[in-house]
Amino acid sequence: MKKETRAVVYDDELRIEAYGFEGIVRPFPNHFHEHYVIGFVEAGERVLSCRNRTYTIENGSIILLNPGDNHACVQTDERTFDYCGFNISNEIMLDLAGEITGKRELPGFSKNVVRDEEAACHLRSLHEMMMKGTGGVSI
Repeated sequence: MKKETRAVVYDDELRIEAYGFEGIVRPFPNHFHEHYVIGFVEAGERVLSCRNRTYTIENGSIILLNPGDNHACVQTDERTFDYCGFNISNEIMLDLAGEITGKRELPGFSKNVVRDEEAACHLRSLHEMMMKGTGGVSI
């Protein structure tokens, strides 16, 4: 069985935290965050419960969590779970929304799980750059 590892980095330029979990077998109990979470599944399969809905997440699934979204995640089989994500504070999300839309208002994700191969590819590239600290990251 693959050894469980967790890694976290903070990018001072983007002011965003990136993290990665590999080899996870334990469930994530019901909890919430006070920040936005954008993540993607690299390997394994789990059942995610969020906002009274249940999703099967697997390689390529993108997870979108608003601040305060209660969620839990449990294994569906014997495989380990690999997941990468970004934590984005409300203040940074306000700045980003202002740059993109011209309105400094917090957005809300209407869907918690999406499948978009192109978006997952871009998230993976950004995540790899941030974890390696290669700099020159632009969104």
